[in-house]
Amino acid sequence: MHSLFAAGAAAVHSYHVPWFMYALVGLALLGYTLIEIHHTRKDHEIKFPEAVRWSIFYIGIALAFAIPVFLFVGHQAAGEYLAAWAIEKALSLDNLFVIGLIFASFNVPAKLERRMLNYGIAGAIFFRLIFILAGLELLKRFSWVSIIFGLILLQAAWKAFKEARGGHDIEDEVEITDKKLWKAITKVLPIHHRFVGHRLTTKVNGKRMLTLMAGVIILIELTDVIFAVDSVPAVLAVSPDRFIAYSSNVFALLGLRALFFVYQSVADKFWALSWALSGILAWISFKMIVVPLGLHVPIAISLSVLATFLFGAIFVSLRWPRKVQSQTIHIDE
Repeated sequence: MHSLFAAGAAAVHSYHVPWFMYALVGLALLGYTLIEIHHTRKDHEIKFPEAVRWSIFYIGIALAFAIPVFLFVGHQAAGEYLAAWAIEKALSLDNLFVIGLIFASFNVPAKLERRMLNYGIAGAIFFRLIFILAGLELLKRFSWVSIIFGLILLQAAWKAFKEARGGHDIEDEVEITDKKLWKAITKVLPIHHRFVGHRLTTKVNGKRMLTLMAGVIILIELTDVIFAVDSVPAVLAVSPDRFIAYSSNVFALLGLRALFFVYQSVADKFWALSWALSGILAWISFKMIVVPLGLHVPIAISLSVLATFLFGAIFVSLRWPRKVQSQTIHIDE
């Protein structure tokens, strides 16, 4: 038993990170905030070319951040950062899929989608910090928690596998989950079932209520918390260092808004990504389960596996194109 606790403490390590590296993450968050404040002064529908430009920009920023990590934290940390960022980016595709279904269900005006996604990203950045710190503390104290995380990821891999085989079952599951969440939200909070521009509150018969926009944002936040149960253990499986784990999440999330509008247009073309996601989750699950046994997979191997799954899925999707259809979920207002 002592060896298990010792293994848990050893598995959670902390790099020496200079203060200015934290400042760079803060600067990235500030830059994103200023850009979005400027662009949301006047709500507009995001077109595909604009979404592609911003996706390239944020992916470039995320990859560029690996350079100071390599120079000032170390090559091992840089490898872990890239792997954790790639995993979070891949897992975010499922999140984007669900957000798209929610938007369609509530007939969200296209010009409001960007603003609502920004609220969702802000909440995700906050909640991911809490989940990562809590997860690291658990791993530090109890080695066997790694096995539990691995089993959670194995279940997520099975869900991704079922989605790859046929998405309708997954959509039914999403519909049931989000219906329950929506019913809980409307029971607790006074929500006016109408959009009122981009306002979050309005007065109805003299009573202050949340607008439908605010309600949908809360639903998205709660959905992201559910997704964090999968994504946070996956990131911690790659890097049990709080700076690497959180910074990789931050840079993956900053590009989520732009990626959403790209993904909406090309999701059907890259059908094999669901299979790749299943394989990635199964691989990470294996890594988490064997940690208490003293088996640590080198980061270079993890990067190679991730690259093989992702680029292999893209190649297969383009080489053997398929038409994938999805249905809109229906949440009673």
